[in-house]
Amino acid sequence: MKPQLISIQQGQAEYRLTHNHPLRLARVAGRRIECLSGTAWITAYGERTDFMLRGGQSFEVPNDGLMLIEAVGAGVARVRLPHAPKSLFSRAVGFLLRN
Repeated sequence: MKPQLISIQQGQAEYRLTHNHPLRLARVAGRRIECLSGTAWITAYGERTDFMLRGGQSFEVPNDGLMLIEAVGAGVARVRLPHAPKSLFSRAVGFLLRN
């Protein structure tokens, strides 16, 4: 079964994962991946080793290359979504408030 999006809320997306059906992510440097249940197997571009996470453990993505996340058996993983860029107006107000 393909990775199934369970929910998106508060800047995070949760996926139901199964064995041999990886979630493919790219350009996600700095985002945090958290294993909510089961065991997540992470393969990240440029890394010499794969990473295994159990429920409650997390991983910060080291670069913008392709990353694969799949479950050993079945599991649920959470991916922190990117922050929306601030508008020019919001940045100007923030600057004025700081100075």
